[in-house]
Amino acid sequence: MLPLSVSAQNVPQGGPPEGKQALAKGDFAHAKTIYQGYLHSHQGSIPGELGLADAELGLHEYEAAELQYRAITAVQPELWIAHKNLVIIEAALGRWEEFDRERAILRGARQRGEPGITMHESDVIDSFDVHGEHWIVREYDEPEGRSLTRYNFERFAPSGRAEEYISLESAQAAQAALTPEDIRIGKTPKLTRPIHDFALNYYTPKGHGTITRYPKGEPTYETVRAEVLRWLRRQTPAQAH
Repeated sequence: MLPLSVSAQNVPQGGPPEGKQALAKGDFAHAKTIYQGYLHSHQGSIPGELGLADAELGLHEYEAAELQYRAITAVQPELWIAHKNLVIIEAALGRWEEFDRERAILRGARQRGEPGITMHESDVIDSFDVHGEHWIVREYDEPEGRSLTRYNFERFAPSGRAEEYISLESAQAAQAALTPEDIRIGKTPKLTRPIHDFALNYYTPKGHGTITRYPKGEPTYETVRAEVLRWLRRQTPAQAH
């Protein structure tokens, strides 16, 4: 898992260039050593602490990374990339109240129009492996695309192309958008009223279908995640592809 702040827009400048290079290459153990050494002589450096936290996240040292990111946000509460990475950490640790709290911080910042964050971007909020395959999860604060997607669970081919995905989306919009092409192509329709009827739909090279529906409104992410994991674990890799 690459820490999100490697490619973030609103990241403090500074810190050791070789540490940034190690992070970009995915050499998280080396990056951790570099940033630890840097912080010995640059105590309190936000770029240094952020680099160390990113390295720990890349190494899946979630508790250590959490402490680093929380120390950073205590000093710079508007460093949104730290909050975004805390979302990923809390999902990995299964701490859903903290997960929701961090997402609420980001949502509030978007609604207030804070600099460095917009309503028209997606956040990677989670990742997991099933049958040896890696999935990432994107959240859209504003439902996105012709299907008005809230969450996309995505599996990528080695080429980097999204090979299959599972979406929580408006059941009505998804049905209307269903064409032989990728249903995410096209402009986002204007959302004139809240979505009440959600569907959890899958899309693979072999076809598409509905896993389950939520006719009474949007379910919690924890509920959707559990349903996706159950469905994926019932599939064999051959069935899924």
